[in-house]
Amino acid sequence: MEEPQPSHYQEAIVRCGTTKGTFSLRLIRKWSPLGYDRAVSLFQRGFYDHTHFFRTVHGFLVQFGISYTTDPALRKFGNTHIRDDPQLDPPILFDEGVVSFAGGGQDTRTSQLFIAYGKIPSLVSPFSRQVILEHKSPPKRQSSCSR
Repeated sequence: MEEPQPSHYQEAIVRCGTTKGTFSLRLIRKWSPLGYDRAVSLFQRGFYDHTHFFRTVHGFLVQFGISYTTDPALRKFGNTHIRDDPQLDPPILFDEGVVSFAGGGQDTRTSQLFIAYGKIPSLVSPFSRQVILEHKSPPKRQSSCSR
């Protein structure tokens, strides 16, 4: 992962290798500072190494973020809830390639991420957009993602 730039408008690139090819995520701090900080930390610490896409819903999303780490401190960090970021005005629209944390209600984001396959209602604050490399769209089958 490229080192984040020291400014309010930080961005980071995370390259993900899968069994179907490679894609990258462009994380954008301005969109969701708390989400960005959590994701950058999880990627830098190797939390997502060798994880799999475990949920795919045709035309909706693909989800990942269940770690295989054996480090108890990292697992605890990944399972700790973070507050929701305030919505931007106007909000970032979810369309194909937008990335966000999955959550089960207010302030329930932990480590699970999803990539949108198309336009969907804004459920939580997005913090990233997929950067297309070898794929023309987000992976449609279960694969893995690591730093």
